[in-house]
Amino acid sequence: MADDQHQPQSDQKPFRQDLTYQELRALLDGATLDEVLGVKTDATVDQAMQDTPDAPQSDADSAIEVVEVPDPFVKTRSDLLSASHNDEQAAKPLNTTRSASNLEEQAQLMAEASLATYAPDEISVERTAVEERNERRQLEKQQSASSRMLRGSLWMTIGGIASRILGALYIIPWVAMIGATYSTSANSLYAQGYQIYSVFLIIATAGLPNVLSRLVAEYHEKNQLRMVRKVYHSSLWLGAGLGIVVAGLLYILAPLLSQGHANVVPVLHALAAAVLIIPILSMLRGYVQGFEFMGISALSQFIEQLVRVIYMLGMTYWIMIAGHGDWVDATVQSTLGAFWGALAGILVLLIGIVIRKRTFAIDPVEVDDTVAPSAALLGRMARQSLPIVLAGSAISLVQVIDQYTFFHIMRAFSSFSYGAIDNMFAQFSFNSNKLVMLVVSLAVAMSETALPMLARARTTGDKNVVAEQIGYALKLLAFVMLPATLGLAAVARPMYILFYGASDLNNGVLILQYAAYTAIALGMYMVVLAILQGVGDLRYTIRLLGIIVIVKLILQTPLTIWLAGIGPLMATIIAFAVGLVFAIRRLNQRYPISWQDLSYPLMTMLTWSVALYLVVWPVVSTLENFVSDTSRSAHFVIVVVGGLLGTVIYGLATLRTTLGREMFGVRADALAQRLHIK
Repeated sequence: MADDQHQPQSDQKPFRQDLTYQELRALLDGATLDEVLGVKTDATVDQAMQDTPDAPQSDADSAIEVVEVPDPFVKTRSDLLSASHNDEQAAKPLNTTRSASNLEEQAQLMAEASLATYAPDEISVERTAVEERNERRQLEKQQSASSRMLRGSLWMTIGGIASRILGALYIIPWVAMIGATYSTSANSLYAQGYQIYSVFLIIATAGLPNVLSRLVAEYHEKNQLRMVRKVYHSSLWLGAGLGIVVAGLLYILAPLLSQGHANVVPVLHALAAAVLIIPILSMLRGYVQGFEFMGISALSQFIEQLVRVIYMLGMTYWIMIAGHGDWVDATVQSTLGAFWGALAGILVLLIGIVIRKRTFAIDPVEVDDTVAPSAALLGRMARQSLPIVLAGSAISLVQVIDQYTFFHIMRAFSSFSYGAIDNMFAQFSFNSNKLVMLVVSLAVAMSETALPMLARARTTGDKNVVAEQIGYALKLLAFVMLPATLGLAAVARPMYILFYGASDLNNGVLILQYAAYTAIALGMYMVVLAILQGVGDLRYTIRLLGIIVIVKLILQTPLTIWLAGIGPLMATIIAFAVGLVFAIRRLNQRYPISWQDLSYPLMTMLTWSVALYLVVWPVVSTLENFVSDTSRSAHFVIVVVGGLLGTVIYGLATLRTTLGREMFGVRADALAQRLHIK
């Protein structure tokens, strides 16, 4: 009855299965046993035929295109379907008048429907594999982005720290050459000139370096290399024009800005020369940072500071030691060092661009020739730079508020002499600020790295990727700033003596300890500001600036009356803290930042930073009992011992806990195993 060439593939005897009357009639009409049993056991096929009787072929074709399926009449398929067998469906009447060929056509249709039935499982497997592969690639991109952020931050941190250390260390020989009699007055004069200069410099650069960095990153990500070159040229011309205009204004308005202090006028005239060319330096820096060449930018920053310090010390020696002028002349020439340093920085960047010319050149095979008109491009840059220049000037504006309010408040509400007030201002505005900015420079380095990377992530439109990078930037900030700030507070006394001597030691050390904590607020503001700029939330940065300035103005007078020289520092800390609360809340509303993932590493960093302070401070205090306050070399040794001790404590904690893997990945585990820490 059954064809010998088509023996059933089942291990079970076919006649053990119950056959209905209709199935027996089909066998008598010439159908093979395999065909009849296929109808009986393939319940899923029957269901598919019942649901979509008009289009089984199209479904089958779709399934065949996705995955290759073996012969449906092989045993392996019936094994999978036997669990879904339904006798009622199998007992449905068959058309006994059909010929064997017709029944074979029906079997073929049912077989194709079978393929459609099986296809979703196969497709889901394929889709699952694709999704896993995409997730793996996404994770690799995020890890690569984190690695680039870490590497870029490392370069910018090295450059920033090296330049800041030079900018702080020069004080030791500079103060020695100026002399103890005039050193405080020279510091105060230097600070008054530089704070006004900082505001004009921000106006001259107009936030364009950050805009340039972000636009270069965006257009480069889209492979619009002609637009990259267009942005670069436009920003250079705009920067040069702004430099000429703003430098001229600073030179002309110097007598008015000096508030009647005749010695401030020549200082501002000298600084106007630096304002003339620094915008070009800033544009070049923003350009190379947009390509994430942080090493070139960091090197230019270091060379700029090195040339500046060499000029300052050389001219101060020539004036004070060789007898070619007085302390005012030495201070004026010291400020002029910014001009020569900027020239050196420009030269380094141009050399770096020439060396990397293949990267900066337009790709000859580029097909995207979209180039915006110069006017439209400048308009876009201006719109984006205005919020950046305003928000980026927050620290300088706060310092200018201190300069223009502190003297008036102290004269009106205290009995201190003008000399005492001037010394107080020099201590919190220049002396402590120089050392605090060493720590803040770490955050500035991270912000310069995070800005172009967030701009690239934003172009993808994936908020999860942006949130990941925001979280990593905040972790990296806390990882560096918390131990650095508490470490500075722990070695405040020997650090102050090392740089400024033992003059007015108690007040100077107290102010430096409080000023150290402003570094956390200022540093976090710089990074959060860069994040907001990177994700394109520029308008909110202006609102943020308004909040900070309003809180600062409200608190400035009462806190200065109450705490004297510490009052402006406390007003600054509170003002930036309030602004940061609003900024973090804004980011949390726009992006799915996982604070649960951030809480453990942040608490670990805070715990070990406090432990660092509790160990270093008593050790440093004990060592100071054995040295004289006049010995700078001895206090240098104490600072080094305290710094190394703090580094060892925090480093061991990082490698011993999961914090190392959290921040540096498997490299931390490899280092821990090499040092036999784990």
